[in-house]
Amino acid sequence: MEQHRLLQKQIKKYLTPEYLENPIFSNFIQAINDSYISFERDKEIVNHAFQESEKEYHSINQSLKEEYELKKQSIANLYDGLEAMEDDFEDIQNKDNADDLLFISKYLNRQIEKRRETEKNLVTTVELLKTLLANLQSGILVEDENRNILFTNQLFCDLFSIPAAPDSMIGMDCTDSAEQSKHLFVDSDKFSPRITKILNNRKVVVDELLEMKNGKFLERDYIPIYIKNEYKGHLWKYTDITSRIESKLLLEQSEERNRLIMNSALNAIINIDIHGKIIFWNKQAETIFGWTREEVLGKTLQETIIPNQHKKSHVNGMSHYMKTGEGPALNKQLELPALKKDGTEFPVEIAIIPIKQNNELFFCSFIQDISERKKSENKLKFQEEKYRNIIANMNLGMIEVNNDETILFANQSFCKISGYELDELIGKNPSKLFVFGENVEKIEQKKQLRAEGKSDIYQIPIKNKRGELRWWAISGAPNYDDKGNLIGTIGIHLDITEQKKLEIELENEKLKALEASNAKEAFLANMSHEIRTPLNAIIGFLRELSKQELTDLQKKYIENSSIASKHLLAIINNILDISKIEAGEMSLESEEFILENSINNVITVLHPKATQKQINLYSKNSPSIAKVLKGDALRIEQILFNLVGNSIKFTQKGEININCKLINDYPNSQDISISISDTGIGMDKEFLNSIFRKFSQEDIEVTRKYGGTGLGMAITNELVHLMKGKIEIESEKNVGTTIHIFLHFKKGDISNLKNSHQEATTTSLENISILLVEDNDMNRMVAQNSLQYYNCKVTEAENGMEALEILKKENFDIILMDIQMPEMDGIEATKIIRSEFKLATPIVALTANAFKSEIEKCKKAGMNDYITKPFDEINLIETIAKHTIRKGNVLPKIEKNQKIQKLYNLNSLNNLSRGNKEFVDKMITIFIDQTNITIDKIEVAIANNNFIEVSQLIHKIKPSIEGIGVTSIIDDVKILEKIAKESDDKTQIEAIFLDIKEVLKQVVNQLKDYEITN
Repeated sequence: MEQHRLLQKQIKKYLTPEYLENPIFSNFIQAINDSYISFERDKEIVNHAFQESEKEYHSINQSLKEEYELKKQSIANLYDGLEAMEDDFEDIQNKDNADDLLFISKYLNRQIEKRRETEKNLVTTVELLKTLLANLQSGILVEDENRNILFTNQLFCDLFSIPAAPDSMIGMDCTDSAEQSKHLFVDSDKFSPRITKILNNRKVVVDELLEMKNGKFLERDYIPIYIKNEYKGHLWKYTDITSRIESKLLLEQSEERNRLIMNSALNAIINIDIHGKIIFWNKQAETIFGWTREEVLGKTLQETIIPNQHKKSHVNGMSHYMKTGEGPALNKQLELPALKKDGTEFPVEIAIIPIKQNNELFFCSFIQDISERKKSENKLKFQEEKYRNIIANMNLGMIEVNNDETILFANQSFCKISGYELDELIGKNPSKLFVFGENVEKIEQKKQLRAEGKSDIYQIPIKNKRGELRWWAISGAPNYDDKGNLIGTIGIHLDITEQKKLEIELENEKLKALEASNAKEAFLANMSHEIRTPLNAIIGFLRELSKQELTDLQKKYIENSSIASKHLLAIINNILDISKIEAGEMSLESEEFILENSINNVITVLHPKATQKQINLYSKNSPSIAKVLKGDALRIEQILFNLVGNSIKFTQKGEININCKLINDYPNSQDISISISDTGIGMDKEFLNSIFRKFSQEDIEVTRKYGGTGLGMAITNELVHLMKGKIEIESEKNVGTTIHIFLHFKKGDISNLKNSHQEATTTSLENISILLVEDNDMNRMVAQNSLQYYNCKVTEAENGMEALEILKKENFDIILMDIQMPEMDGIEATKIIRSEFKLATPIVALTANAFKSEIEKCKKAGMNDYITKPFDEINLIETIAKHTIRKGNVLPKIEKNQKIQKLYNLNSLNNLSRGNKEFVDKMITIFIDQTNITIDKIEVAIANNNFIEVSQLIHKIKPSIEGIGVTSIIDDVKILEKIAKESDDKTQIEAIFLDIKEVLKQVVNQLKDYEITN
């Protein structure tokens, strides 16, 4: 390896051979040698480069000299250019002889910095403007002169439903945007043409209203943009003013509503401005004053409605308020006179209120015509004065007491009836002055009523100042203040002492009359019993004789005897009918019947008598009359028997006609007239006025010649009136008589007709066991003969005691019980059979007393039916059959469709219910519960001698008794209420109560049997 010469010199100088032979050191020497060689090579390169650089330097130096010259020329040119550009360049020339290029460079740097600052400010301004436009509460669209978008915001995109972002729309062409967006607007056809017109005009457009189909309203503004008078584009602004429009509409609606309210107000409403001129005049003002709105607007009040005497005050008041802000007549209600258009002056109530709105002052007046009120007030004042005089001078005593029962006021009449002077009454307790004994408790009860706000009228005995016993009728009422608080009582007092004496006398007379009536009924009952009992035997034996083999003469005797006995029976029946009618015991049935059949029945019976006298008897029935009617056929036949019988009696020749006509036809009823005409002896017109009197006949000669009791026409008249009908008579002496009867019938149902012509022979009573209880031997014999004819097994008993002994040993299918018997009568025996023996055997009363009270006693005792003496054989047999072979041998329950003698009448309750059965049942249930509870309470009260409580309890239940129609005990209830209140006669109170209790218990049982269970 060839070493570098410099290295060789160093090795030889410093290294020993042993170092050179070391391999490691050899490598080191080699590396140093390579470095020397590399250095030499680089040195040559550097030298060559230097030489080349020198050449380039000379070339560059020459170029720099040329450039310097060019620079000097350029600087000169630059100075020239700056001088041309800057007006004040001479002021900023290089005065320090610094390098011109450096000076210019610094100058340009300063100018660049200024430009950059300006651009930066401009960019900031643009960004601020963009932010402002982007955040405006309006849709903004800025277009250049070619309709390319320069700017838009998000709200614009939202309003026009554009899905793109605002920045992405920059540069887009909007030429067709109007056509694309017009479908969003209600008036879409005009949208695009309007855009085109605006763009062509290039004039500012503001507040243009657009309605969108989605219900929004937009306000559009258009602003053209000019720079140095050169059109550079335009700005569109769309503002959503929906809320403003809605508010405006609501405001308009509110204003319209207020206008309507003010025009509909019952008060006149008038507004005036600060100059006193009318600016508002509602409809009611037109009505009240007579001026129309057009006539008064712009005029003053003193020119229209203010009377002369108040015009100056009005002007002064307005002037004073405008100067001081004070108005004594403002904000309060005043009563003043006013004028109508026709000059009429009338009173008004006016309230004037000053109102400021939008810094403008006006006055609102509310005016009411109080003419009628004033009339009423004047009338009220007159009435108050009148009643004050009445109270002061009336014969009725009046006092006012407070809650402590202290007299605060008493009129002169009260002082007079009490005997005290006014100063002796004021501050006193009236109860301590006047009331005594048990009446103190009654006054306490009245105080409690006043505390409950109740008024009532009551009678009370008192002692006046002189100690005299007087009776006062007092009307007490609670007294309230203006706030409705109870402050005491007002009492009106009437001295009824004389009336009370008269009332007591009348009550005594009534009791006497009642006793007389009871005595009369008892006499008639006894008379009926005493006559009917032997008459029953007479008629019965005649009936039995008629069944035997007789000669013609015997038959004639028996026939005449039968006619005589039946005539006697008819007289008795007439007397009893009159008594029943007078006692109010006559009741009418309401069952289906055929009027034509009833007339035929009468003709069939009376035709032989007419034929015997050679009188023609005719009947004519209008075909328009309903086939079936509802009424009491038996009583109608009785009326016809009386009238037709009289016609036959008083007619010697000629004819008798029965004519039935239809007067009025209704959907459910008919008005019918029945006329009976004859050609008899007739009557004087004077007698027609008294023909319906009892026992009345025209003259003695007629009575002797034709006979009769004079009761027939009286009974007929009463029966017609019971049927709510009318009877009229036309008669002429020796010519004839026509009697017209006018009746109203309901239409009936043919399916409800009963067959009243059952033959006794069709009824088999074979082996029916009968206990016959009868004290009269002849009557037992008559009954035995009739019953044995039908193969009945009859056991006889002469009185109630004997009957009870027999019943202890033997059972029967039915019991026929006489009422009046020695030792024990039929009523008492029946009660024992029902209550002690507990037997349900049917019991039929055999009574000679046909009075309703007697029949009710029988039923109350537990009897099932009754037969009056003298009995008809067929009726007897049918009655026995009804309770035995047709019903079974048990105590019967009357079926719904079977006619019963009810002790109540639900007509009023049914009318009140208007067909609501549930209501009727509920009222009946309440009556039953109330009755049972009240009866128990009354019994306890009587036992404790608390007769006031008895009176109050019976008074409480009285309306229920009347509502259920228990008319038979209404008088007894009223008597008991009165006697229990004013008397302590326990015996009399108990007796009346027992009668009432007995009826009420029977009514309760009937209601349970016939109403509640149905």
